Amino acid sequence: MSPIILVTLVLFQVYQLEAARILGVIPSAVRSHHIPFQPLWRELALRGHEVTVITTEPLNNSSLENLKELDISYCYEIYKKHKVVEAMASENNSYYDIAAVFKKAFVECHEYLLSSPGIQELIHNKDIKFDLLIAEAQLPTMFAFAWRFKCPSIAIASLEPALQFHDSLGNLVHPLISPDPNLNIEDDLNMSFMDRAKSFFYILLYKHLVYNKAYPSYDVLMKKYFGEELPTLKSIQDDISIMLVGSNPLFNSMRPTNLNTISVGGGMHAQPYKKLPADLQTFLDEGEEGVIYFSLGSNINLNLLTDNFKKAIVEAFAEVPYKVLLKMDGQLNNVSKNVLVRKWMPQQDIFRHKNIKLFITQGGLQSLQESVLNGIPLIGIPFFGDQFTNVNKMVKKGYGLKIDRSTITKNALVTAIKEVIQKPKYTETAQMMGKIFRDEEIPSLQRAVYWTEYVIRHKGAKHLRSPTVDMPAWKYYMLDVVGFLAFISLLIIVLIYLLIKVFIRLVIYIFARLFGKRKPKIKKN
Repeated sequence: MSPIILVTLVLFQVYQLEAARILGVIPSAVRSHHIPFQPLWRELALRGHEVTVITTEPLNNSSLENLKELDISYCYEIYKKHKVVEAMASENNSYYDIAAVFKKAFVECHEYLLSSPGIQELIHNKDIKFDLLIAEAQLPTMFAFAWRFKCPSIAIASLEPALQFHDSLGNLVHPLISPDPNLNIEDDLNMSFMDRAKSFFYILLYKHLVYNKAYPSYDVLMKKYFGEELPTLKSIQDDISIMLVGSNPLFNSMRPTNLNTISVGGGMHAQPYKKLPADLQTFLDEGEEGVIYFSLGSNINLNLLTDNFKKAIVEAFAEVPYKVLLKMDGQLNNVSKNVLVRKWMPQQDIFRHKNIKLFITQGGLQSLQESVLNGIPLIGIPFFGDQFTNVNKMVKKGYGLKIDRSTITKNALVTAIKEVIQKPKYTETAQMMGKIFRDEEIPSLQRAVYWTEYVIRHKGAKHLRSPTVDMPAWKYYMLDVVGFLAFISLLIIVLIYLLIKVFIRLVIYIFARLFGKRKPKIKKN
């Protein structure tokens, strides 16, 4: 046997020993939750790991031999049935109303998912082993697989994760330093009293509903499928090794985090350039005066737009001297000749064209990142969730403008378009933001792969676990120390009061003795 063949076999054996079995779970029926981490599945599979992903957005790439996908895209139909997007987009629904609708869809989706043959096989076949679970940091249910396979887990979030996951990683959750991104706060760096009060009570109510209402009901649901011996989901969640977060200081609030929380929000989902379809290429090439790209993401459909909204954008685009690429799931009436409507468009490749001068968006985080990567300014029209926070930050940083969807008019949109395109400050700021965004110490994908394999190598990362996770609230907030100091302070106050009282009485007594009226002496005859 030649030395080259021998070395190759040894390297192959070592490589095989280092390969791991990884289970990924992202059950959300929201495309933007999957896109940022699809490159991670691909890269891990290419590095020789056996990757199984439960997803509503399968890659369906037959060239990735080590990637197996369990398609649960039926969750989209369940979300449509319960009108989840409509509930979130409604301006009349409270946070509680939205949560109630979402929970119904979530429970039905999970019932369907967990009872399916493929998932039942994962749960009950004792011959199936995994070395690592990677699950979405939205709801705790899928972390039950970490208990089932007795393996470490990694939480992933395409945007700022739900605050209960920050709790589980020991990160600071503070209503003023890091208000929840789902709160519509105009300026989180200069919060008004009402904003501060809203943020404070929101966190109190949120934690009450999550820990005291939602989690106990999810425990019952998951024990139905995993068995009564399943620990509480909160305790399983608290054992997460690390969390990979798709947020970035350019787009999200600065939050103090522990070493077990790693930012991978540097455009990990950015794809290599692909040639545009011929009709789009021609349309863009001919738009030498500038082209506007309009997209409200994958969730906002034509049926969610009011007649006033549709009328405003159609009339505004007819009036501006620019071509418009309009991504919409249906056909608008009376669209002018300068507008090209498509149900789907290759957004990242469109952004790379030199004639794109403006992006009109609903404010999704990945869309903002892709736009800034290419130095394109924006107009934001937020609908729900973190879109309000994202757009407010965009306006604050100076690379775009905001329009309220409920009061949008043709004139307001035309004015905003001309303002952003014709004033260089917006493009210059977007380009500056893009330079900062691209300037990474280590590319986000490489960082995500490194930390994933780090957890595999060390069978977890308990040494990165924050001691605050195991602390009861009274100890974390040092209520015993505060109580002791309050007690001592009270004792001192009482003592001082008594001393003052004794002193005053003593002074009165002395004055009475020295200067009080004396009885006149009676002379004896």
